[in-house]
Amino acid sequence: MITAAKKFGARGIGVDLDEQLIFQSEAAAEQAGVADRVRFLQQDLFKTDLTQATVITMYLLPGVMMRLRPQLLALKPGTRLVSHDFRLGDWSPDVTTQIRKNTFLWIVPAKVAGKWQMKIPLPGGDHAITLELRQKYQEVDGFAQIDGRHAQIWEPRLWGDRLSFVIVDDRDRDSEASLYFEGRVSGDVIAGRLRRGAGNAQTIHDWRAVRVAAQ
Repeated sequence: MITAAKKFGARGIGVDLDEQLIFQSEAAAEQAGVADRVRFLQQDLFKTDLTQATVITMYLLPGVMMRLRPQLLALKPGTRLVSHDFRLGDWSPDVTTQIRKNTFLWIVPAKVAGKWQMKIPLPGGDHAITLELRQKYQEVDGFAQIDGRHAQIWEPRLWGDRLSFVIVDDRDRDSEASLYFEGRVSGDVIAGRLRRGAGNAQTIHDWRAVRVAAQ
């Protein structure tokens, strides 16, 4: 955190129960000239309000990580979590790198599981689309219905509050008929841009889906 404050102007709070470690960290921040940007608190991590954080870095034992996981999943979608050496159980990291040791990055995912409804312009007029989405952390799958007809959902990707996927109408597997969705999740609403077709025949529309039932 001291390095981030010095190199990038970041602000942050460090939490630990060890009084000596807090004292050493405060001295290091003072020496680095960033004492006005970072604070160190001697308190219980599990009683610490993390909701204002945009990035959380951790070096915690697996048991502590697992206890903390529910709090982390409840943070604002898009919050970045970085851990050295230890993982968050069966929640797979979005990115894994090696900087001396394994470093893991998670992006807190929006909650998208449930039934969503929208109307979009297609040849022949507006069509009703229903999405049935299942979710495990950032992994999403499900299916769609276009005017009551089953349609496949391909390549779903959830990155924080950003969701993208492709719908292929089972009656027409032509790539030009595929619907490419990109949007941002905000509570029970997803809104973004929809692309259909390719080249000169490509059309782009706004789309907005509302969750009508949660899982």
